[in-house]
Amino acid sequence: MKTSKFLRTILIVIPVIFLASCELNDDENFPDPTYPDPIISVGDITELNLGVAQLINIPNLNVEGAVGITNITISENGNVLESQNFNGTSGVVNSSFTFQVPEAWFNTTRQVVFTARDTQNNVGQTAITVNISEIVPQYTIEDVTLNGQAFKRITGIINFDETLDSSSLWIISGQVEVFQQTTLTILEGTQIYAETEDTRLEVNQLGLVDWQGTATNPIVFNALANAPGQGAGNTDRGQWSGIGIEGAGGNDNSGIVRYVRLMYPGSNDDSIQFTNAGDQTVAEYIQVYRPGDNGIRVNDGTINLKYMVSTDPFANEAGIRWSENWDGSGQFWVVNMLEGSEAIQGRQGSGFLSNITITGSAFNNSSANPTGRGFRIRNGGTAKIYNAVITGVDTSIRFSNGSEQGVVNGESFFANSASFNNEANNGTGFHSTTDFFNPTDNDYIPTFNNSVTPFTIVDSYVGTDTTNSTSAGALDPFFDDVNYVGAVEVGNDWTLGWCVNIDGTPRN
Repeated sequence: MKTSKFLRTILIVIPVIFLASCELNDDENFPDPTYPDPIISVGDITELNLGVAQLINIPNLNVEGAVGITNITISENGNVLESQNFNGTSGVVNSSFTFQVPEAWFNTTRQVVFTARDTQNNVGQTAITVNISEIVPQYTIEDVTLNGQAFKRITGIINFDETLDSSSLWIISGQVEVFQQTTLTILEGTQIYAETEDTRLEVNQLGLVDWQGTATNPIVFNALANAPGQGAGNTDRGQWSGIGIEGAGGNDNSGIVRYVRLMYPGSNDDSIQFTNAGDQTVAEYIQVYRPGDNGIRVNDGTINLKYMVSTDPFANEAGIRWSENWDGSGQFWVVNMLEGSEAIQGRQGSGFLSNITITGSAFNNSSANPTGRGFRIRNGGTAKIYNAVITGVDTSIRFSNGSEQGVVNGESFFANSASFNNEANNGTGFHSTTDFFNPTDNDYIPTFNNSVTPFTIVDSYVGTDTTNSTSAGALDPFFDDVNYVGAVEVGNDWTLGWCVNIDGTPRN
């Protein structure tokens, strides 16, 4: 029996209408999506004890939301202290909050509430307790005598402006901190001794340092075993922890560190570490001698470093290291190695460098084989390097762990520099990731103007060459306008008086 054309059409259309109707009904009944409330975090801060005019400082105010964040409001008892708008920014929102405690809050306890709101009007909250009272010292300075020698010993959190001078010998004991809005001044010629292996001096964010030694009278940090009257002394590396200085990034000013020498630090941390320090911070003429960890380290921030010396860094550690998105410049750096260390290591971040001298194990010990590396840039970091000399190492310059792409993109390069008497690549030292910069390689790009011809360096410090150099002042306004390869020019030895040689004797 044949089915009519009309009936066939009906049989086709009815199911289609039914399905369309079902889909329409499904859409009408489908509930609106729901999203979790934003999560707002102030780090590990739950309670603050402050005085009038001190700062509620939340450096890591972070919000995570499933949909875009519109704003963060900070309030106290319903009064808005600050409102931050983000216009629907999605993902994780990173911010910070700083507020000066008013006089009206004196002798009270306040709840400061942090509220985040997203584009769906979902709300997340967290709070901290702030106790406001009269500021009392959280540190002690006591007179002590050890083996007949008088010292002043400091313990605790320095929360009043304090000055250390050369009229006394000083001991720091345990972890000594410099509190926010507090200045620790250290005058020229002052000697500070770390009492134990775990001793560390930490300058908190919004703390300030004014450490100004001179070329003939530097500030010296050392281990207590090397203090007057404490025996024959100890030349082991890593006898105390070191120094940490934390800033607020950008154009923040954490103070001045000038003509400061650290002897035998780095027992369990970086010897001197600048974390998120801003570009108004002055850091120059700093030497780290025989560290047990990284010598000089920069984490994040925009601080610029000039006249840095790292002497005899520990094997497999770095003389100078930057990481975590540091974006700064450095000039006149010297690293002297006796072991298989890395002279300069860049992890993440972007270093812009000129006038560097790196001498390795084979240079500083004629019986040793060339070991260690000059520059190693890794983990996506980039480096623009000019007027550098590297000698006596295994590999002079290498890019790895994702940093190779920076070379290809032109974000990283090694130019107007010298690499000679090394181990890798027939003594040139160039790693295969740096063929563009190697004058002996077929892929060399001549505009980089590098050299593999030796020149003289005296005492692992002094020696420059102008054959293929470029004017540093034209590269970066932070750089002094010199035109030579290397860090220390004959007749202008800026290491004299305040630095020590590889054997620990003064450079006079």
